[in-house]
Amino acid sequence: MPAEYDLEVLSNNRLTPNMRRIVLQGPELAGFPADQEGGYVKLLFDPAEEGGKPTLRSYTIRAFDAAQQELMLDFVDHGDGGPASAWASRARPGDPITIRGPGEPKLAAPDADWFLLAGDMSALPGLAVNLERLPKNAQGYALIEVLSEADRQAIDHPEGVELRWLVNPDTERPNALLNERVRALPWLPGTPYPWFAGEFSTMRSMRRYFRDESGIDKHAMYCSCYWKMGDTDEGMKRAKKLDPEA
Repeated sequence: MPAEYDLEVLSNNRLTPNMRRIVLQGPELAGFPADQEGGYVKLLFDPAEEGGKPTLRSYTIRAFDAAQQELMLDFVDHGDGGPASAWASRARPGDPITIRGPGEPKLAAPDADWFLLAGDMSALPGLAVNLERLPKNAQGYALIEVLSEADRQAIDHPEGVELRWLVNPDTERPNALLNERVRALPWLPGTPYPWFAGEFSTMRSMRRYFRDESGIDKHAMYCSCYWKMGDTDEGMKRAKKLDPEA
């Protein structure tokens, strides 16, 4: 069973209009493994009924400072729409929180001929870690869908990787913006490493494009859904398990 860490909030700041950055701290982080950026931890929230199981939500590790015993997580700001977003909008320094993990980092293979990274704001922390860790001579594209122009972030990335920001203020209705823009990219010489994360239906389309239309082996890419339009996190996980293409 993954280790659990009882921590507290050090800071909670709005990073952009639709994303906030929460830093957690605590002496138990002395036992947290290094080099887990791009992996994830599960936050445990108290159950609605006494004696019930805690509600778990997964978030990407944006950064970890072992010397300061600080763990950084970025949250898309959904208001009070769910247990994690409600907690994130209200968390104050000193508030307690238990985390479980870490889960394996989801990083692009560094020896790929070139890279095709894409995702929406739910994937932005993972995309940022990947961009920062790519080889300096890396070539390719990174497409990131955000809710507003002001949600762009400064992210270190190789000069050879073209970073494109796509603005879509309405994520409540189906759209093909990210899907169409990825498919329109001209392919570079050699074989890419595709990395995609985001909404369930877009993930399925991207997986078909990379695996079936482009001939990328399923073990030579990362393609995952982090949320499902019109559904809860639990519903998304059920749909993911039942997905016949998984």
